[in-house]
Amino acid sequence: MNFSFKEKGLLVSLVVTVAVFGWYFLGAFNGMQLKPDLPSLTEIIGLLILLIVFESIAQASIASIFRNEAEDERDRLIARVSYRNSYWVISAGVWLLLVQLLSSEQFDYDSVLVTPNGVFHVLLLAFVLAEITNFVTQFYYYRKGV
Repeated sequence: MNFSFKEKGLLVSLVVTVAVFGWYFLGAFNGMQLKPDLPSLTEIIGLLILLIVFESIAQASIASIFRNEAEDERDRLIARVSYRNSYWVISAGVWLLLVQLLSSEQFDYDSVLVTPNGVFHVLLLAFVLAEITNFVTQFYYYRKGV
């Protein structure tokens, strides 16, 4: 397939985000029962540095190989629609977390997701899913049109 410069950048961002956070969440949710403590600040900073390094290298490679195109009205419209969709995902994630917290008190059941560690990871997952939704929506509208 022939992708535009922006589509290639979106694909790279999507792959890097899914790879880095997928690796993180795989370890975090598997070990949540064993390690109920919150991740340390150095772990989170390390994760963000890893994401920034991979993203910077990939985006710089794309920019050096392919021509950068100027942003137009269509790009701004696609960005607005994509951010709207990602807003709905983050809102749904926060509401689901609130319902989870309230229902755990109401029905008196213990869940690892209502611990501080679980709440942190569910919120982080909601933010990551919102970002992935943003990338996927932009890529879709660049391919199919608005």
